[in-house]
Amino acid sequence: YAMSQTGKEEVTYVVTMSVNGKSETEVDSFCDFYQNLVDGNESATFGWQFYRGAHEKIYLIERYKNADAALQHITNISPGGIAENEFKEFSDHFSIEMILIHGDASKGLEEAIAAIGLPVEYRKPIAGYSRN
Repeated sequence: YAMSQTGKEEVTYVVTMSVNGKSETEVDSFCDFYQNLVDGNESATFGWQFYRGAHEKIYLIERYKNADAALQHITNISPGGIAENEFKEFSDHFSIEMILIHGDASKGLEEAIAAIGLPVEYRKPIAGYSRN
């Protein structure tokens, strides 16, 4: 069984974060703001969802059309990017503890993530599909 081209190209992040001293209301408000920002700026992002979990953790699931779309997000939040200031707010609200990246990450995407210095684990696809 081979993955469909659509499913094979998709890259999904599962990000585990802790909250940096913000109230539940502040977190909820910022999450709503930030997902709208990504939705408005990144048409190749299939999904962007925040979840509240045990031990006051916040989980973020980011779904990208492909590695290029994920790399575009990094460009947007990097110095000089269109969402640089908003990512500073993101970092004020959350500390990223781990990023699990599911899918075929390109060499360019892996290099960009390594340059940021965040803890990451890559998970390569075996079989499956994605409906958009």
